[in-house]
Amino acid sequence: MANEWQLYTHQINAYAYYSGLFDSEMLDGIIETGEKIKAEPAAVGGDFTVAGGTNDSIRKTTIHWIPTVEDNAWIFRKLTDVILQANQQWFGFDLNNIENLQYSVYNEGDFYEKHVDHHFQGAGQYPRKLSFTMQLTDPSEYEGGETMLITAKDPFPISKDRGTITFFPSYTLHEVMPITKGTRKALVGWIHGPRWK
Repeated sequence: MANEWQLYTHQINAYAYYSGLFDSEMLDGIIETGEKIKAEPAAVGGDFTVAGGTNDSIRKTTIHWIPTVEDNAWIFRKLTDVILQANQQWFGFDLNNIENLQYSVYNEGDFYEKHVDHHFQGAGQYPRKLSFTMQLTDPSEYEGGETMLITAKDPFPISKDRGTITFFPSYTLHEVMPITKGTRKALVGWIHGPRWK
């Protein structure tokens, strides 16, 4: 698959899709990397600076944090290039650092209710400004699990194509619908920047 951008405009917001950054072998490598890291139940957001605890009525999934260490540098390097392109072409945010990546595994019955990402803060107390999710599992391997972006009355699903990265502003309301069959794996990330002005 050739590297390509696609801009999707819905109501008043635009979201950028990118395909072809990682080939199938690399996507398998990301999965292998994630699976080697200890899993933990996903927490839900707390206040503006502290993450809350787990709550299976809001979010039910397993996550593995992929840190920015040398063994994982190849993932971060490739992502950084396309993040810079996305921000320059479509968003224009003031950005300064990326969090550790979240390898998320959604099994049958798992989901994440409506939420926004921007109120979580990282190093230097900078808020999240740009979010992305990359599909690691082929859509034939699971049912349900759509990531829905909610910008107006009618939510819409992002692409489920394997390897597709979807970028959206971190203040966008979104949710992950319940998995009804199989397992969905995704790589999720957030880029921080100075407080909005």
